[in-house]
Amino acid sequence: MISISCIIPVRNRKGLVLSAIESAIRQDVPELEIVVVDDGSTDGTPSEIHRHFPEITLLRKRQGSGPGDARNIGVMASQGRILMFLDSDDIWLENHCSLLMERLESGFQAAFGVTENEDTIKGTKFLIPEHGATRPCCMFSALLRWCFMVPSSFAVTREAFMTVGGFTLFSPGEDWLFFLELARRFPFGFVQQTITWRRLHPDSLCLKAFDKSKATAIMLRLKEATPGIGCRDNHILRMEKILDLITKDGDKWQSVQDWYTTLKRHNLI
Repeated sequence: MISISCIIPVRNRKGLVLSAIESAIRQDVPELEIVVVDDGSTDGTPSEIHRHFPEITLLRKRQGSGPGDARNIGVMASQGRILMFLDSDDIWLENHCSLLMERLESGFQAAFGVTENEDTIKGTKFLIPEHGATRPCCMFSALLRWCFMVPSSFAVTREAFMTVGGFTLFSPGEDWLFFLELARRFPFGFVQQTITWRRLHPDSLCLKAFDKSKATAIMLRLKEATPGIGCRDNHILRMEKILDLITKDGDKWQSVQDWYTTLKRHNLI
């Protein structure tokens, strides 16, 4: 029986996805399955993948509907008991799979580790979560403040994935909403080691031009997720302050990273 399925969504990344796939192949774990879902590429990405890695499962969609839908399709075509995700421009580091598996085998339904982010435009590096972070006592409450994990450093049991219905088609922010739905139901394990290298480049989603309307939509979806789960009024108040800030200053922000640093400066995350 396949123990781990690696799901890789990709769109027009033939220059990056090959190294992502190679980093999954190098993992020292038995029965690792790799499923790549091409989300309507027009640059020959599927042909490059098939030429270099004919042995892996490659699914193709004609129209791009976003990474959330691509991940869901990959999961449905996979067989692993454990699901791990790898974005096409990220790299799994050595022991990525084994470290996450250790946390899951200790009794967790989901687990995440640290990601090193290299901004190739500004020449800077930073960690997600930040250095010295520990697993919050209330994961759901912490995730309402900000999404401090990325799909490429995350693992979940198939059972838990199916319980929450997978990723939404809402994008960007489909990963944030997915993590929240899981955290509403399950405790998360945390791997303190850096297990993923994330390459930020001009085509990275988080470095694309900041979109006020999409940021507003994300915050409204988060606000909708809070009723009936014992969230304090300060969560709602904080979200309203963030929405006001987006309206007031959103035109000044160039990227999601600018949004994040502004919220930190205002003590909102």
